[in-house]
Amino acid sequence: MYSDQIRNLYKTNLNLNVKDRLLLFTDDEKDYLQELIEDFAKVGREFTQNIKFTIYSSTKTHGAEPPEELWEITFGKEAISELKEKGLLEKVLMKENYSQEEVSQILKEKAQDVPTAVVAFPYFSTTHTFYRKALTEVFGARYVSMPLFDPTMFLTSMNVDWGFVAKLSTDIADMLTEAEWVHVKSEYGTDLEFSVKGRKGIADTGLFHNPGEFGNLPAGEAFTAPIETEAYGRLVILYAPDRELERPITMKFIDGGVESIEGFEDYRYFIEDIFKKMPEARFIAEFGVGTNPKASRPDNLLEAEKILGTVHVAIGDNHTFGGLNKVGFHTDYVVFKPTVLIGGKGWEKKLLLKGELQKI
Repeated sequence: MYSDQIRNLYKTNLNLNVKDRLLLFTDDEKDYLQELIEDFAKVGREFTQNIKFTIYSSTKTHGAEPPEELWEITFGKEAISELKEKGLLEKVLMKENYSQEEVSQILKEKAQDVPTAVVAFPYFSTTHTFYRKALTEVFGARYVSMPLFDPTMFLTSMNVDWGFVAKLSTDIADMLTEAEWVHVKSEYGTDLEFSVKGRKGIADTGLFHNPGEFGNLPAGEAFTAPIETEAYGRLVILYAPDRELERPITMKFIDGGVESIEGFEDYRYFIEDIFKKMPEARFIAEFGVGTNPKASRPDNLLEAEKILGTVHVAIGDNHTFGGLNKVGFHTDYVVFKPTVLIGGKGWEKKLLLKGELQKI
């Protein structure tokens, strides 16, 4: 049904070619994803015959490392056996303390036929995982991550001028690199300040043509990893990743972490349970600015965080894109119609005013 759109993704976004080794994977969370992977594989054979694809059991959490079976398909039995013998694979999968350098070296020495291009669309995100980092940073794979993907997005936020998205995302990412602090406010109660000093802005352009490039599709954001211990204020949340909340909840940040949550809503108790299991999940992880003019859907985080005129704040893992926090959880929360100030020594700039992007 979406063959033309998948073909355009391979051609325009991924620049797939006959020399590529393509890996496709999803999870079993939603039936439609299992049907979609067959379409991706069928169209993919028009570009390359070297294709692997698999479906694994859902991890149930954004930011969790994918299961051993995917590691083995990706890097080969010999490499994964070596990691297991040294007691490293379990630590990686559980996001415990381990030497990334040692794991990377084993993979470089033992891995075989590693993919050069990846399209990952499990319902739960693999973007902020060491698995993704190893593929892009160690092996230079191009990595498309599509968590929460709904095929109707092919007709909306995927049907966009990618040149425009790329330029705007890059321009804002450069500003975030220059900035030392950010202040986000909304008319419905968000008032949050945090430090981004020394952290690099990253552009999610939607174009993955060069080795090691990664990001979401639909794409369209500029983001950075704030300093984990320097966030103060209130973040009012209207939407969970895949639904509108019945009642807003408010996260109160002190010293970078969520000190308390206010509001009677089931999602609050889910987050509090996450904090009990993974205390490091409460720290600020990401700040992003949406740059996709065709994105409009607020109830699906993959698209919502790309909406032009919004920003988003995440908690949890950020060690794969410039931060220090390593934990099996990462979730973003969108702020609608925000007013955003950024600045540094001797300067400040209004980036957004009530959801309107200011001249940059």
